[in-house]
Amino acid sequence: MIGSWKGKYKYNIKKSSKFYDKEVEFLLKITEFDGENFTGTVQDNDHDYGTRGVGTITGKINNNSIEFIKQMPIKTMVSMNGKRLENEKEKHPPIYYTGISDLKDFYSGQWKIKGSGFINKLLCLLIGVKGTWEMIKIE
Repeated sequence: MIGSWKGKYKYNIKKSSKFYDKEVEFLLKITEFDGENFTGTVQDNDHDYGTRGVGTITGKINNNSIEFIKQMPIKTMVSMNGKRLENEKEKHPPIYYTGISDLKDFYSGQWKIKGSGFINKLLCLLIGVKGTWEMIKIE
């Protein structure tokens, strides 16, 4: 598990949204692994549809299943009118990933964000924000 993983995620969102069918690539680096639990860092490669900064991941592997939490350093949301908003003083809400591996060094699954919040006094909904993801080990 230790090493670099290249991945991508997509939003499962209405066709009318500008986020519909957008893929965001990321680089995940697992730095610690005890045979079950792992930790590392993650960085999105698309600042238009991803989240800026280097985040952390903590997760667990059980047989061919994986689950981890991605915590990004900059709170990024989309307002109800579709405008992207950032607050560098707050962390992004946790992003929950689950998946399975059918091939060696490859995982895929679902991700989701729970909740909603405010940035600059504008209500931003995260309820139901979810999508799909996959990653493959590159080194």
